[in-house]
Amino acid sequence: MRLRVLAFTLLLASVANVSVAAEFPDPKKGFDFSALSETPVLSGGRLKPLDSYAREVVLHVTGSRVFQGWNPVELMVSWAVAPALWEELNFILISRADVKRQIGVEERRSHFSPKELVENSALAQYADRMGASASQPMQVGLAGAPKEDPREKELRAVMERVGMYRAVVSGDGWPLIPMPGDEAWHVLSSQEKDGGEEIRNPSAAMMISYREGKIEGFSKSVTAMGAAILARMENVTDRVHQSLRAEVFYNRFHPFRLAWVFYLFAVLAGALALGFQATLKGRGEKILKASCLTFAGTGVAVHVAGMVLRVFISERPPVTNMYESVIWVAFGAMVFGAILFGVTRQLILMVCAAAVATITLLIADSAPAVMDPSIRPLVPVLRSNLWLTIHVLTITLGYAAFALTLSLGNVTLFHYARLALGRGGAGRQAKILNLNQLTYRATQFGVVLLAAGTILGGVWADYSWGRFWGWDPKEVWALIALLGYIAILHARYTGWIGQFGYAAWTIVSFVLVLMAWYGVNFVLGAGLHAYGFSSGGQGTVAAFTFAQLAYVAVIAWLRKRKQAHS
Repeated sequence: MRLRVLAFTLLLASVANVSVAAEFPDPKKGFDFSALSETPVLSGGRLKPLDSYAREVVLHVTGSRVFQGWNPVELMVSWAVAPALWEELNFILISRADVKRQIGVEERRSHFSPKELVENSALAQYADRMGASASQPMQVGLAGAPKEDPREKELRAVMERVGMYRAVVSGDGWPLIPMPGDEAWHVLSSQEKDGGEEIRNPSAAMMISYREGKIEGFSKSVTAMGAAILARMENVTDRVHQSLRAEVFYNRFHPFRLAWVFYLFAVLAGALALGFQATLKGRGEKILKASCLTFAGTGVAVHVAGMVLRVFISERPPVTNMYESVIWVAFGAMVFGAILFGVTRQLILMVCAAAVATITLLIADSAPAVMDPSIRPLVPVLRSNLWLTIHVLTITLGYAAFALTLSLGNVTLFHYARLALGRGGAGRQAKILNLNQLTYRATQFGVVLLAAGTILGGVWADYSWGRFWGWDPKEVWALIALLGYIAILHARYTGWIGQFGYAAWTIVSFVLVLMAWYGVNFVLGAGLHAYGFSSGGQGTVAAFTFAQLAYVAVIAWLRKRKQAHS
């Protein structure tokens, strides 16, 4: 039995028996999807569990890794067996307001039904135009090549989301039939004579059992389908089974979400210990300090566990896209904070480092549509684990050190604001001097690492592209960021700027890091580093930048006003 025929039959039955639903249905109770989640799938150039594949599909279609509380695997099954029900529900993401205006749908909504999008005449016209232009070659990412308009990109993504959902319904979105050698796996709806009926038949039975609420039949069909898939696969080693199980565990463990929660508690405990130091003498202060360090240490342990799992699954360093670099920067900030804390015993270092880790991991966790958390194969230019490790890890560790200086600089200016408002005296001046020195040490870490990473990147570029330096936007902005921080260190050394100026400039200069790290990939979208390009988040980054610059300007004004009245 072909799944395409099954889906069409179920569609007719659903049309006859299901009215338009006003609310999303609830997942069916009693069904165990653990075995189905571990079923191997070949997609995106690598073998992965169906759990990961389903999360990628659901994320792409809905913009969320887990939609309306549904297990992603169960959601795909539900789409396939009840298409008439889901056709009327709003779950396909459109993220840009200008795209909504262009196709004439409500701007206040973020999700739309497949039916209304398929019947949308403006979207249909765009689909025709997209098909006509698909044959025209375009050199994406090369210097001087046209950058795709963000609105056009979102329109294309909307069509892909509708197509992905329809593929799941028709069977084209279920690549479960292993083929010999390096050949792509066939989908359940394939009409080729590939001998895959031993997989298609139990998969159809699984769908029917789920639709009819037969839990035992569903479990038996999943077991039979899984066994048939493994029987057709070549070179199924223990490593394959371990990797599949580890990836499912990783998906459900959410290590980086758990890590930022621990880091947040570390920030709160440390802030209380420092903020009420005068009134919490003795045991209370010790308990809060111990709690801060315990939460921070536990967060680091969970953080490391997540990175180890990711490396085990992907068999490469976890630094190939923005999501992974954010994770690494958070870890680097904790490492530098711990090193400096071990030398100075200043709790503020752990608080500031944990604050950086909390914010960065929270952003990565809450914006999966912008920073894709999926594990993907390396693009050809990155397939050198040696260069990937020493260049990218070094550069991002430099960013981590600068992020720590940003956090310390914000705390320093907070103390300046308190002084400007007449709160504090010699004690606060001593804190400022101490924070200035800690910021200086963290800046030194960042400059050395960013300089080394930039030089190593040139060596790798010579190895990969045949030239050491080509004024690529990524190279240029890394150099600008490096020169910016070198200028700050020089100005501090020569006395051109004082303690306030140094703290303020460490905050302002982080804009250069944001441009090198985020702006080139997400705003400019040009150059040879095309493998890192993406879009989204510009508003959030712009708001953060404006808030930081405004913070510096307001405190500078308060300080100048205080000096004028002195």
